[in-house]
Amino acid sequence: MSDADCPDSEQERLEAEAVMWMVRLTSGETTEADRRAANLWRRKSVAHQQAMEKAFRIWNGMEGLRDSLIIPDRSGEVRRQTQRTIPHPLFPSGNFYRQDWWVWKVIVAAIAVLALSYTLQSDFLIAWRADYSTGTGEQATWEFIDGSIVQLNTHTALNIAYSQKMRRVDLLQGEAAFRVAKDPSRPFIVQANQGTIQAVGTEFFVYKFDRSVLVTVVEGVVDVSVPPGHERPSSSARLKAGQSVQFGANSGLSEVKDVDVGIATAWQGGRLIFEAAPLTEVVEEINRYRSGHIVIVNDTLREHLVSGVFDLDSLDSAVTTIERTLPIASLHLTDRLIVLQ
Repeated sequence: MSDADCPDSEQERLEAEAVMWMVRLTSGETTEADRRAANLWRRKSVAHQQAMEKAFRIWNGMEGLRDSLIIPDRSGEVRRQTQRTIPHPLFPSGNFYRQDWWVWKVIVAAIAVLALSYTLQSDFLIAWRADYSTGTGEQATWEFIDGSIVQLNTHTALNIAYSQKMRRVDLLQGEAAFRVAKDPSRPFIVQANQGTIQAVGTEFFVYKFDRSVLVTVVEGVVDVSVPPGHERPSSSARLKAGQSVQFGANSGLSEVKDVDVGIATAWQGGRLIFEAAPLTEVVEEINRYRSGHIVIVNDTLREHLVSGVFDLDSLDSAVTTIERTLPIASLHLTDRLIVLQ
């Protein structure tokens, strides 16, 4: 595959990595090893080079925003940042590192805005071709013609394809809970990321991430299988109540794990429950339900463990709680976009 044919999801990943390199290179603590590593990353491909250049173009094109942006400095006071165009951080000028580190978080925020806009456009197309879908923060329940019931969580879309021999559901994105009506003559199958989840009469959840799928069984038995792929054979697993398994488009099944069903199904009761979960996982979940986006730019902060119970109807309060209880600083660019450092 050529760089020009780089998939959108891969391009988004490269752009996010480019932003992380910019933050590291402009942190004021950059070493020569950091600059060499960034140069090696940039030279991997044309797509890598383009991602880095895009990050610079966005920052240098944000003069109007920089002129009016009010940002707290480290002492807690408020000052107005002045306009300036940055040189390439791989070849910094003498005064380059005297920039306030808060300014550079705006770069991350800008990329996040563009990525979010692209995601919203993509999601619109998915929802447009879906039989059933929900928007951000929405949940909905439908009953199929055979009596099976599906509950869609936030930001979810699926198609159904019933025939005389099979009941099939294609999960396009998001998370859905299925309560399957028994019909031995017609197996109930959910397709997601090339994996197959089959049940006869049971209750289970399927959660489609960007690169993997999580299956959790609440009641009954479910068979999960993935076809052979690059350097892996086909594999399958049988799950019973209280168990889960995960698989990716290019990976086999993970080990079957026991799970807390109460935590897995908490969203049906309007809550999110976390027990010693990494902050990055907590933020990803909150981003699913909340209008706007939260970005973490501190790698060590990503693995900070969080426990708590949050109401889906008041996730802004959850964000405030995280900001107050963790050793972090935050930058709010409107209520919709938050950068955590």
